[in-house]
Parts: sequence; structure tokens; C-alpha cells
Amino acid sequence: MARHSSFYRETEPLAATLALRPRQAAAAIGVSIKTLERLTKSGEIASVLVGRVRLYRLSDLESFLASRRVVGQEVAS
Repeated sequence: MARHSSFYRETEPLAATLALRPRQAAAAIGVSIKTLERLTKSGEIASVLVGRVRLYRLSDLESFLASRRVVGQEVAS
């Protein structure tokens, strides 16, 4: 019996990703994994444990970036 390809495709990404693994989260906010771990340990970035997997919600990463936003200051060159 033929499998309907429109029912399920492994190659298609999820329509909306809710959380990222540490490597993805670090890349998303432009820091190293070590820095992400430090920020998590200090409580500056929230994370979620699902079993033994640590995940970072996109909304928490966005909140972290918003809290670090700088407006109207000179940029060091």
C-alpha cells in the first residue's frame, strides 16, 4: 500500500518552533554555549528541563535580548 506523502513528510520543518536546544539557542542570540550556560546558571536566561533535555523557549530568549537592549549610547569601535 502506498504511503500518502501529503500526510507526513520528515523533511518539512515544524510550522512553529517553541523551544531550542542549547546549541541552537546560543547561535540564535549570538553567544557561545559556555556563555549560554553561564547566563542560565546565573538566572539571566530561563530554561526548561524536559526529562534530561534542557530547552530554551523562544519567548525567553527574546525577553533576554530585550532586557539587554541599548538605545542612544555610543558604540565602541
